[in-house]
Amino acid sequence: MIEIFKRLKRNPNLFTKIIIASFFVNILALATPIYVIQVLQRYVAYGVNSTLVTLIVGILIVSLFEFFFRNIRHRMTREIEAENTLLADRVMKKLVSIKSSYYSIQKNFRPDIVTRNVNLVQNTFNASTTLILIDVPFVLIFLIALFLINYQLGLIATLFILVPFIILNFYRNSINKLSNVSTQLNYGTARLHDSSSSRFETVKYFNLINAVKKAWSSIIERTINTKEDLEAQRNILSSFMASSTTLLTIIIIAWGAVLAVDGQISVGALIGANILGSRAIAPIIRLVQNMEPINKATVSLGELDQFLRIPQDSQDGSEIRDFKGIIDMKDLHFQYPNTKVPVFEGLNCVVKPGDITAIKGSNGSGKSTLIKLIIRILEFNRGQIFYDSVELNQLSLEWLRSNLIYLPQEPKFIDGTLLDNLLGLTEIKKDKMNEILKSVDLIDFVNSDPSGIQMQLPNRGENLPFGIRKRIALARAMIVSGQVVVFDEPSESLDERGRTSLYNLISKMAMENKTIIVATQDENIIKQANILLDLDKKPSPQVTYDLKGEK
Repeated sequence: MIEIFKRLKRNPNLFTKIIIASFFVNILALATPIYVIQVLQRYVAYGVNSTLVTLIVGILIVSLFEFFFRNIRHRMTREIEAENTLLADRVMKKLVSIKSSYYSIQKNFRPDIVTRNVNLVQNTFNASTTLILIDVPFVLIFLIALFLINYQLGLIATLFILVPFIILNFYRNSINKLSNVSTQLNYGTARLHDSSSSRFETVKYFNLINAVKKAWSSIIERTINTKEDLEAQRNILSSFMASSTTLLTIIIIAWGAVLAVDGQISVGALIGANILGSRAIAPIIRLVQNMEPINKATVSLGELDQFLRIPQDSQDGSEIRDFKGIIDMKDLHFQYPNTKVPVFEGLNCVVKPGDITAIKGSNGSGKSTLIKLIIRILEFNRGQIFYDSVELNQLSLEWLRSNLIYLPQEPKFIDGTLLDNLLGLTEIKKDKMNEILKSVDLIDFVNSDPSGIQMQLPNRGENLPFGIRKRIALARAMIVSGQVVVFDEPSESLDERGRTSLYNLISKMAMENKTIIVATQDENIIKQANILLDLDKKPSPQVTYDLKGEK
């Protein structure tokens, strides 16, 4: 609720207009009980048809005005939903600007939770919910009208307005607790569905079907029980809300009948009082019924606020003119959070243009970690990396990335065409593109599809053979005409023809005097290298010198 009033406060002119429109809506809503009272007191008592016609025409005109003001204020209130769009934009910008090291270190980051929170905020903090909150203070209008009819009926209605809040207080904690458990179980169900589909080979061919079924039986039983309990609690709360209205009607009619017999009010006033009582309690019930989603959305908004505070990549930094490509690593130390042993420490190495540096080591020795440090995906704990004597952290990330020919170990793509994934915002001539496709042995794959390079990559290319994905990633890397070449396990999953193309490509780039760093276990690439960085040598990696005695 606080969030909605914050939004309204930020736009006082809009808030004022909504309040004025709401005032007219609620004032005009008094027309119905007044109409009932007048029909019973004037027409029924005297039977003058012209009186009835006048009353009918009057109430129809008032109803039209009420309809008009309701739609006008809803249209005005929808303006605050623009903040939902702004929030979604901020979240999207944050997702693409978060420090690369955050994604690499926070393995449990859940973008689906971020998406859920954005959707929940958008679906809750909208015009309809806002108007529910705004209508609550105008309950006073109906209570005042009731007091004008008879103060006793006004007191009865005032006391009954508190009933929905009292009922909510009894059930709120249990409903919130069950709702949170239900959300967690939904996540578990989604994970099982994902395991059964995206890892179907593992499940089927390694006899894990029973394990999946067992996990499913457990989670589905808990889900059913939790949802039954949650729906039961919600139904009881809803039933109490409905009963509150019914009970208020019973008491007002009963007590009003006594007052009517005593001559304190008329029969018309009695029926009008009943309508006013229902109108008074209706906004309260709507508010109470929306408290659960409002509370959830408030929690989601808090989580989004924390997400938006995650550090992002700096947009500042220097650029190196006439960049030669000398990379100097000094006393590098890196250790992942919540681990006891550093990946490596005291690492020193200088790579010059024309050098081919091979980073070797067993699985888990830190080859990919070092690659990510060199290109600033990860941040080292101690030490320095220099690009042409300029410290890495002082460089503009945009400049750095425009000078890197980078191939990750695991290729990733986005939904779109092959061309979209290759180019991004880069412009390249058709002849140059064909040359790159041939150099990475991808031209046959492109020509095999009727759409050619405009072919779609459904499911972000996950269904393509790994070797093809590797070639696409290599072609994407080659489109950047950078000075520094950084490959992570480039020959992995390539066939003999693909590996041959890769070896030739590395040799060609070395002849072009590029600075080449390759994390690999491929002996053929290691033989091409003149610098070998062996991460299996602890505590500090061993650098093997080339024949000239240079690093």
